[in-house]
Amino acid sequence: MNITSKDKGTIKSKSLVELLRHKVDLKKELIALKKLHENEEHQKELSDSIEKIEKFLSQHRIQK
Repeated sequence: MNITSKDKGTIKSKSLVELLRHKVDLKKELIALKKLHENEEHQKELSDSIEKIEKFLSQHRIQK
């Protein structure tokens, strides 16, 4: 998922739900990999993606 938009702005509720679902899917995959102690490089990529989503959400207002 590519998050390349303005630094600040407004995110609509439908987009927010999709983004949060994607974040949850990434976290589930990360947890599964950590339990199996596998693919540390992919774990790092997942962590970075989750961090980018969190940063994106922190910089945008949520519109109902």
